[in-house]
Amino acid sequence: MRKAVPGMLMALAAVFAMAPLADAAQMQTAAATVPAEAAGTVTSGPRPAVAGKSEGDVSIKRAFTTWATNVNVRHNNATLTTCGMSPSTANCPNIRGQVNPGVSFEVWCQKIGSQTVGGNPYWVYIITPNFEGWMASYYIDYPDNVLPDTRSC
Repeated sequence: MRKAVPGMLMALAAVFAMAPLADAAQMQTAAATVPAEAAGTVTSGPRPAVAGKSEGDVSIKRAFTTWATNVNVRHNNATLTTCGMSPSTANCPNIRGQVNPGVSFEVWCQKIGSQTVGGNPYWVYIITPNFEGWMASYYIDYPDNVLPDTRSC
């Protein structure tokens, strides 16, 4: 059993990394946790650069959730770099989806954006099975502005 656990963890990480390619049953289960208006969202463009990581890296990150309901996850479909360089509601006008309390997501990286929300200047790039994008760190259910074990973008 001990030899099987690392293999299962690697397989699980690969499934999450390749979420858009998941089978219909997996997508139906994941879709149940996403608001109906977010169901048509898709991931496009590269994830923000993180020192020491590349787009192909697969790892299991610490999962987080929000304390607020219907928290927008944003992007800029016209100019990915504008949003990625300085996240804010103005620079990331397109809503990819929403997250709610109890629905966990991976935080890829964090950085100070051009907009402070609730006294917190940090924005995080999050990954869910159905979409990914920028979210104000203020809404993450964690007591500090800077998240632990999360690299800077």
